[in-house]
Order: sequence, then structure tokens, then C-alpha cells
Amino acid sequence: MKLDTFLERINTYDLQRDKADVIEDMRQLATNRSLLSHHLHDVIQRDGFAIRNNIYNAYAFVLHSNDEFTLRLGFWAPVETHDESKTFIYNLNHNHDFDMYAVGYSGDGYTTVVREILDELPLQMGKVPRLGKERSVKLAPGEVLYMPAFREFHKQIAPRSMSASLSLLIHPEHSIRPDEAWCFDDNYKPFYPGVAAQETALFKDTLSLLNPGQSLAAL
Repeated sequence: MKLDTFLERINTYDLQRDKADVIEDMRQLATNRSLLSHHLHDVIQRDGFAIRNNIYNAYAFVLHSNDEFTLRLGFWAPVETHDESKTFIYNLNHNHDFDMYAVGYSGDGYTTVVREILDELPLQMGKVPRLGKERSVKLAPGEVLYMPAFREFHKQIAPRSMSASLSLLIHPEHSIRPDEAWCFDDNYKPFYPGVAAQETALFKDTLSLLNPGQSLAAL
């Protein structure tokens, strides 16, 4: 499936109720082996080599973004050291403040370990919520994961080989939210709101050196 076709179809769905349709289209899009090359060609034709609006972070490209959703292509490297693991935010339990669909695109795929949060929101710092049973998904090509906002948290385990995944992030409809996104410690205590804040700040500072004087608020 071409990206334009995917976007046309996605725009006809209710992205939270039409899950089966979204999942099938994600699978079909993931069979397109030219997504990145076509994306980079279009970006260079449009913007030259300015990169600030076209990458999500150090290892992901934004293929499309609008008021309702963002589609990104992320890369996941195998790791050998603890520092490498931190760079890719592996083994960090966290949830999201948006609904997310993810599908394996290439490589053997990272493994994600997911648990449902059974307590009412909002969570409290340092207090372990009641949790559902642990489940594990290996995001191999064609395998799709859906995670609702706030209600589940997960951690990613590094793949054996360089891998990639497509993620569809559904932007929240309401400005008033029942909770924040949290990081959890190894005992499942919420201990820090927000995910990878330090890594994001470092990445923005690095980009500012490449694009002096330009605002990075869009990242």
C-alpha cells in the first residue's frame, strides 16, 4: 500500500473504534519497502536538507502529521552495553498520553512487554497501581500492537538485529486529561512523569547546533 492511499483510508476511520480496519491498513502499509526512500526524496525536493520538521527524534522519521495523528517510522538497534540501552529507552516501563498502533516493518523486531493498569486514574507517584497480567509481543514484520492512552504501560526489549517499526500516534481530542504519561521503576511504582525528557532535550540542543537561530518547538 502506498502512503497516500493509507492516509486517504485512515482519514475515513474513527481511529479509536475502527481498530480492525486500522490494524489491517497498518499491515498493508508495512509491506511497502520504499516508504523511507520516497519520504526522503519528497522532503529534499520540498525543503532541501532542512531536517527539523521531518524527524521525531534521533532514530525516527515523521512520515506524516496533522491535527489528528502522526505516522512515524522508527529504527531499533541491537545493543551490547547499558549506555546503548538507555539511548533507545529499552527496559524502561512507561505509558503514553495518546493511543498508539505499531506494526513491525523490518528486522526481527523489538519485544514489548505490556501490563494493563486496573486502578482508576490519575496515578500517584510512588504508589503501585493494580495491574493486569503481563503479556509479551514481538513486533516482527506484520505484527501489530495497539495500546490505549494511559491504561497500559510497556517496556521495549532490544531486537537481535537492526529493526524498524511504523507507529500511528492518535492525538488526544481533549486538553483535559485524566493523568500524565509516567515512567515506572522495576517495582512498577510511578516515579517520573513524562518519557525520555532528558533525551529529548539533548536531541533538541544538538539540532539547534545544526540549525542555529531556528525554533525547535515543533519537535
